[in-house]
Amino acid sequence: MIARAVEAIGENRADDYILAPKGHAEEVADKASALASLLRSTQIGTFAQQYQRHDSEAGTAQKRFKDAMMRANGAVLTTGVLGALIMVAGIFEPRLGEVIMRPPLLVLGLAALVTGALASMWLFRVREGQLLDEWMTERAHAESARLAYFATLAKSGKEQSSDPPLGLLKLEYFRRYLLDMQIAYYRERRRQHRKAADRTLAMGGFAAALAAVASGSAGVVASFEAPWAALAAVGVVGTALAAFAATREAVNQNRRNAERYGRTLSALEILRGRLDDVRGGVLAGSQEVLEEYVAAVHEQLSLEHREWLSGAESTRSAIGRMDETLAALQKDGAKPQGAG
Repeated sequence: MIARAVEAIGENRADDYILAPKGHAEEVADKASALASLLRSTQIGTFAQQYQRHDSEAGTAQKRFKDAMMRANGAVLTTGVLGALIMVAGIFEPRLGEVIMRPPLLVLGLAALVTGALASMWLFRVREGQLLDEWMTERAHAESARLAYFATLAKSGKEQSSDPPLGLLKLEYFRRYLLDMQIAYYRERRRQHRKAADRTLAMGGFAAALAAVASGSAGVVASFEAPWAALAAVGVVGTALAAFAATREAVNQNRRNAERYGRTLSALEILRGRLDDVRGGVLAGSQEVLEEYVAAVHEQLSLEHREWLSGAESTRSAIGRMDETLAALQKDGAKPQGAG
């Protein structure tokens, strides 16, 4: 009976971690008609609709927030680079003359003004549009609806009989569309976050090295010819790049997510290892075993989600730091050439 229940529901693919429950009743109708009837019920169907709606809206809100933040972050970086180029151009002005250097300096100045304005605009959208809060709210609604969907399903239809037993069918449905799907999700997303965190770390290391080399070399060459001290402006590029990397990590939280997903993945795999024991209990007619197993998996997912919500403070701090970095760059850019 366990084998037939597994066959009726099917196995989850390793690359399948997108839950779309609205079509599941039709998929299992031939081999698990009793389960299909439950999935078509108004209460469970309502949770399915709510989950898919909030999940879609959360995905849209996430994209809006991250797109705006990455554009603002890129604009801040570009502003810093342009400011450095303006300062470095001061090296050539005494040699080439004001007539020759004025046009490129004007172009660089205008470009820095535009990128600074764009960064301010996108940061304004993030703050005043409350894009981060919108994303977190929709994701919380989606998680709540998903947990309610599976918890309600586990408790429904206790008196119905079927072949294979309905309890086994509900367990295998939960195994495929929540447990196995979440294991696949955390495994893949952990890999992606670790890879992204390594790229960001390499970028930050390069930025630190660039700032150090620029500062040191400017001091050396300035001892021979004072105007070349402006090479220290290249250090501004390193500082801007370091700020870009730090903001990127604060927004995406790649290293933190990789660690958190790894812990949740291990916990879910341990629970997955108890599946045969749960199957035996459900086959013996224990409804409590099924409900407790569903609750145990849900607790791990809820714990991970609470940790994710707590990480939003670092993201909010990143927005404030971007404002400060942009203000500092614009202040430095407003100084006349040769000012201290």
